[in-house]
Amino acid sequence: MTAILTPRRSPRSATIRDDRPDLRVVPEPRPRHTLGYALVMVLLLAGAVFGAVALNALAAAEAVAARNLERQVAEGEREYARLVADVAALEDPGRIREAALELGLVPSGPARHLQLERNLPADGAVVGTPLPEVTSDPLKPVLSAER
Repeated sequence: MTAILTPRRSPRSATIRDDRPDLRVVPEPRPRHTLGYALVMVLLLAGAVFGAVALNALAAAEAVAARNLERQVAEGEREYARLVADVAALEDPGRIREAALELGLVPSGPARHLQLERNLPADGAVVGTPLPEVTSDPLKPVLSAER
C-alpha cells in the first residue's frame, strides 16, 4: 500500500463555503502583553494598600487628638463645677454676716418704708399746681447763675 501525501490546509486560510454565508474569516489575534498588565495591576494594588494604610494612620492620629480634646473638656467641666461651688460658698448669707461683723458693722434696726406721692399727669394729678422748690444743695443756685 502506498500513501499519497496531500498538502494540509490551515483552517484560517480556508475560503468561505457557499452553503454557510454567516461564517467569515477572522484576523490573527493580537499578542497579549501580560507582563505590562501584571505590572499595572501590582502598582494599582500597592497604591490601594498604601492609601488604606495612610488613611488608617490619619484616622488614628485624629482619634488621639479627639481623645485629648475630650480630656480637656472634662477637666474644664470639673473646674467650672468647682468654681460654681466656690461662688455659692462665698454668696452664703451666713458667711457674709460673719464677715460684716468682723469688719465692725452692726445689724440694721427695724425696716422702714417710704411712700412717695407722685404728681404725674398720667396719675390724674393737676398739672397747674406748682411744687415748692426744694434744693438739697445750697450752692447749686449760685453755681448755675449766669455770670
